[in-house]
Amino acid sequence: MLDKDQATRDLVEHHLAVQPELSVVYRIVNDNEASPDEPIKLLEVNGATLATGSVEVFGFGPSHDLPFSVQLAEVTPGEFDQVRGNPQSLPPGWDLSRAEVFERPRAAE
Repeated sequence: MLDKDQATRDLVEHHLAVQPELSVVYRIVNDNEASPDEPIKLLEVNGATLATGSVEVFGFGPSHDLPFSVQLAEVTPGEFDQVRGNPQSLPPGWDLSRAEVFERPRAAE
């Protein structure tokens, strides 16, 4: 069975592989992250997503391939700039100050 950290890395790698406009993913880390009941929380900055003006979270239950629930929110790069300027616009309990950051690898120049 996957541990939560490896499951998160696998999920983020998959999202980066299939979403070319996805530039960075923030894994929201809380004090109770070690609990298997605490969902994996991801804030994805995606240039191809539609701007909504807010951070909308979608929840997914555990599955055979991913034995943890997931909370996922996508924002545009512009919306992410607004979130950084107003962290209170994040969902309750979400805090970027402790987030684990996964950036899209840059192509060799």
